[in-house]
Formats: sequence, structure tokens, C-alpha cells
Amino acid sequence: MAIAALTCVMGATVFVAKPAKAADLGGDCCADLEERVADLEATTARKGNKKVSVQIYGKVNYAAMWWDDGGEQNFYVVNNYNESTRTGIKGKAKIGGDWEGGYRLEWEYRPAASSFLNQFNDNNQTGASSLDLVVRWSQMYLANKNYGTLNWGLTATPKYDITKNAMEYISTVKGEGGGLSDTLVSDFRMNPAFRLRPTGFNNAEGLSSLTWSNIARCYGSSDQYNCSTRRNGVAYSTPDFKGLFEGFNVQWGWFEDDDWGAALRYKRTFNDTWMFSANAAYENIRDERLQAGGGGEASGPIIIPPSTTKQTFFQRNFDEWAGSIAAKHKPTGLFAMGNFSTSQSDDTNVIGFYTGDKAPDMTAWDVQAGIQKKFFAPGETAFWGGYGQVNDGWAPGSNGNGGNLGGVAADSILKAKTFASVTVPTEIVGSEVDRWFLALDQGFESSAMHLYLAYQHFNADVSLVTRDPSVSPNGKLKNVPVSIDDFDLIYSGGRIYF
Repeated sequence: MAIAALTCVMGATVFVAKPAKAADLGGDCCADLEERVADLEATTARKGNKKVSVQIYGKVNYAAMWWDDGGEQNFYVVNNYNESTRTGIKGKAKIGGDWEGGYRLEWEYRPAASSFLNQFNDNNQTGASSLDLVVRWSQMYLANKNYGTLNWGLTATPKYDITKNAMEYISTVKGEGGGLSDTLVSDFRMNPAFRLRPTGFNNAEGLSSLTWSNIARCYGSSDQYNCSTRRNGVAYSTPDFKGLFEGFNVQWGWFEDDDWGAALRYKRTFNDTWMFSANAAYENIRDERLQAGGGGEASGPIIIPPSTTKQTFFQRNFDEWAGSIAAKHKPTGLFAMGNFSTSQSDDTNVIGFYTGDKAPDMTAWDVQAGIQKKFFAPGETAFWGGYGQVNDGWAPGSNGNGGNLGGVAADSILKAKTFASVTVPTEIVGSEVDRWFLALDQGFESSAMHLYLAYQHFNADVSLVTRDPSVSPNGKLKNVPVSIDDFDLIYSGGRIYF
């Protein structure tokens, strides 16, 4: 409008020597420009008001994956769930002084999500995973640079991403939305839903009903390390401390249904030479239904072992710890990272059927090392590898709606033929899953794009016992051997930030 007005004034000035013609042309000029401005305003996407800033952001992350479960090999094109394809909107507004308010809305696209695929499902067309669009964030916040930030809504728990933070800090390229963990994380994000294959059973009928995640996971989620998520609740984060405690940050939060957690994070760069980050967090989970929600007591009836008739509701109580640490030497690009995760269940109904033992404590650790440096003009090149181990991660328990947490009942009983070679009911009493990998990531700074290639190898051991009369006529505890084929996968793809 300002330009239009200026043009009219200039037009009137230029043609002042010819008053009649100038008046006519000036009127036509302004009317025409005003009409064009009105058309532009009607067809341009814009904010509802000028007080709140708006940012649209996201990433697209797809890969081609070849896999081998020991009996079958196949090729899928997948949505890389190490960091899923997503879109979000952020907004903020100045309140006054050092105060501001804002919001975050984010959703992810799930077709062909690698975390949900297996030998029988190559495109997420079954169960809850078949939803094409899922809300990830829906929150508001109030922030002050001196007092910190208060978030409420569907928002991150303090423990969320605690095992990724260290790697994110040392490897994220300036101006982008993520680091090397967008290519590969410690969690099993490419094959968790693939079914285990007992050695020697190479047909479809030989596959176990259990998946890789069923024997390697936390109690609170299907992940192995990043075992917290976003929940409906309230969370507070301090500003980054200065002075003696420079680089530290503290979070605390309370979430439905009576879950709470806290975290301590640290990040700092020394003399523009060393980048360092360390993080630790705790979470107590008492929601019987976990993320399924609903609140209140879990649905029943629930059988309390070792009785086969006593029925009651149960009480949930998970205690989970996790953390990460990483360092990078900026001049050379050399870096190293390690993280850990533990998960303990005190659910009232989790008791081994044959052993009478309480739920085991799940433990996991992972180490990675490599180099990330700009060897070529397009952007930084990263090559790294790692090894990790998950112990006793079969997560026996109820989800509060008549089902199991992760494929194993609260009494740790596996039905006959859960593994094709095991023809009697057994109790799982131990598990170990090992993974090692190599990965290559090439960045392209001009387009905020990365191309990557990764290889992962998994192997598993499971310990089973039984007192079934056909195996143990005297009722003594007997070991039942079982062997599981290794799992290999190679994937290559790209991601782009916007």
C-alpha cells in the first residue's frame, strides 16, 4: 500500500504540467494498484495476527533397506524411524520484559515406518501402526530467560531423548534440525518388529511370535535406550546456568497418570577445541495403561501368580534411569559417545510362573566412536561405528487392558511353540541381545541434505526353563535350549531439513 501511494504521488508530480491528463491518469493508477494489492492479500498465506511469529519446520528421512533374518532375505523402502519424517509449527509472542509465550504443534508420517515393519508387513498396514498421521507434540509454553521455561500439553518428559542429547550436541551441523543420530541411534529402530527366527526353521511357519524388541526393551517403552517419550503433563526447565555451574540445565515434570521424572543435562565447548556433553535422567511410571491412557485403575480381572484363580487389579511401578556422555575434538573431528539405560519393575503381578522370581532388571549399554569433518567442499563427512548390549529386556507385565507389555506375560510364560523347536510351555529367565554397526554420513551444506549408508548386525541368546511333566516328571526346574538366527541389515538413503 505504501508503494502504491508513493507511485500515485510520483505520477501526479510527473504530469503536473498537464493538469487534466494527470488527474485522470493518477486516479486510474491508484485504483489499479489498490485492486492488485487487494488481490495479492487475498491469495497470500499469512498469520492470523502480527503479534505471534510462526515457523514451519520439519524433515524428510527415507531409506532403502536390505535385510536377512537367517532364513529370508528381502528389500524394503522405509521411512527411517531413527528420526521419522515429520512436519511442525512453532510460534512465539513477546509478553513484556523478559517474558514470552508460545506453542509447538508437530506430527509425523507413518507409512512404511521402519519400526513397525517385519517379514509379513512391508508398509504399516496393520494395527495401530497403520495410522498415516500421528501427533507428536501439542503444547504451550511460558518462558523467561532468567527463570526458565514451563511447558504444558502433550510435551516431552525430562528423560526424553536423554540418550541422544550427547551425540546431538557434538554432531549437529549449525542451522540444521539434527545430527548423526538422525542416521542411526542406539535403539533398534530398523528391525524391532521383525520376528525372531529359530535356527533351522527357514519357512514362514518357523518364525517365532516374539520380535527383537520383545526380548530387548525397557518396561516403559519398546525402545532399548531412549525409554521415555512425550506425555500429557507439565514440565519445567531451568535456564542454562552461568558461573561455577556454567553449561548445566535441570528439568522436572509431572504427567498423567501420576508419572514424574527429572533430568540433569550439561553441554559446553572449551576454547573452541573440545565439545563435551553429559546427561542423566530418572523416571517413575505409575500409569497402568502407559501411553494408551485413560487414567484410573487398569481393567481386570488380572490373575496374580502363582495362583491360577485369584483375580484382582494390579498396581504399576517402574523405575527407569538413563544417560549419555560424548566428547569431540573439533580440529580433528574425532569423537566418542557412550550411553546406558536401566529399567526396574515392581508391578504387583509380575512373578515367574515356574521360578517364583520377581521381574528382572533390564540393563543396556552402548558405545560409539568415529570422525566427523569437512574433507570435501559439499559438507561434513562422518564415519563411525559402535557396539551395544541389552540384557534381560523381555519386559514381563500387563498393559492394563488385558494384553502384555511386549509379548511376554506377567508370569514370563511362553506358550508351547513360541519357538518352533520348543514343544512345551517355558518360562523365560534371561536374554541378551548384541548389536554392532558401521555408518557413513555425507552432508551437503548448500541444501541442508544428508546421504547415508549403514550396516547393522544383531545376535541374541535366550534362556528358558520349565517344570512341564513331559520334560521333568519330578517337577524339577529344567533348562530348555533354543538357538536364534542372527539378523543383518543394510540401509542407504537421505534426509533433508526444512
